[in-house]
Amino acid sequence: MHKNSSQTNYRQQLREKILQTSMAEFMSKGIRAVKMDDIAALLGISKRTLYEIYSNKEELLLEGVKYQEEQYDAHMKSFEKDPSHNVIDIIIEFYNRQIRWLSGVNPLYFSDIHKYDQVMSYFEARDSERKQDKMKFYQRGVREGVFRDDVDYDVLSRILNASIEYVKQSKMYKEYDFTRILNNIIILFIRGVCTYDGIRQFDALLNSRL
Repeated sequence: MHKNSSQTNYRQQLREKILQTSMAEFMSKGIRAVKMDDIAALLGISKRTLYEIYSNKEELLLEGVKYQEEQYDAHMKSFEKDPSHNVIDIIIEFYNRQIRWLSGVNPLYFSDIHKYDQVMSYFEARDSERKQDKMKFYQRGVREGVFRDDVDYDVLSRILNASIEYVKQSKMYKEYDFTRILNNIIILFIRGVCTYDGIRQFDALLNSRL
């Protein structure tokens, strides 16, 4: 029994290590540039062991993306539950985490990821699931007095999504780095819907945490 438990724990730890190593390689070099053989060599495991756990690169990429999303969700949910944090605090935390993440990502990663249908389907499903959460977040901002109450947040959300999609489709990230793009999106779409008090808080936090 103890032996089986140890084997299960080892397998789980190995899966997590594979995901962490693979995503680091994909993000720093681009997905297409990294082969399954490269990952096995980096981890010091056989190709057979790797393929027993993940049968192909797309499966590995999909699980790696899910792993990152779960880590992000867990952190943000914990941050949001802190009663000392309001909507503006949450936005700045999101901004800072995105900037840190993007600073280590090769633009090739974003170009390559569109070629994997399962991964793109996963992102589309998550965007749909998050729609209600976004509306609740906007409503919370209105209740806290930091977001305007005369904005149609459903329309705003759709315009924001379309803008982000344009950045992806046009590959604007090849011309401007993602930090610059994200900074302008945040200022335009978030600062633009803030009340006077929201703008004051937003500017103070953005300037202090950059």
